[in-house]
Amino acid sequence: MSTFPKPTDGKPIDFLEERDGETESWARADPREALIESFGRFGYKVTLRDGESVHYCALGLEDGEYLGRCDCKGWEYHDGPCAHLCTLRKADFLELIDVASTDGSPDDEHKMRHATNEALEGEPHDGPIERSRNYEREMEGRA
Repeated sequence: MSTFPKPTDGKPIDFLEERDGETESWARADPREALIESFGRFGYKVTLRDGESVHYCALGLEDGEYLGRCDCKGWEYHDGPCAHLCTLRKADFLELIDVASTDGSPDDEHKMRHATNEALEGEPHDGPIERSRNYEREMEGRA
């Protein structure tokens, strides 16, 4: 089971629902008109043609399902993925980017959070670190 915090509905990102529902986020997403810059394993800087600024996103695949995050208000306050994440999903479909696979480890979780500037000192990564320490203690006990 993944340690990644899920989107607001508690499930992996459902891009098909966005597409089939013809949402505003899906309609705004055009990877051919956006500036997409990858950094790190999961990180992307996305600037939409009609956007005012760059947004930091993380997108990964776990067991064939997309997991992601974005630093924009659309991701924070609305159900479903924002236009930036939809742009990345379309870019992956068009093979303009190569989305990395995750294993749900605390290290991968930290990398995804770091991509969106959530991994600051303190709370955002204390949970994964503590889970790693508990796991290591468990493994030492079995040896």
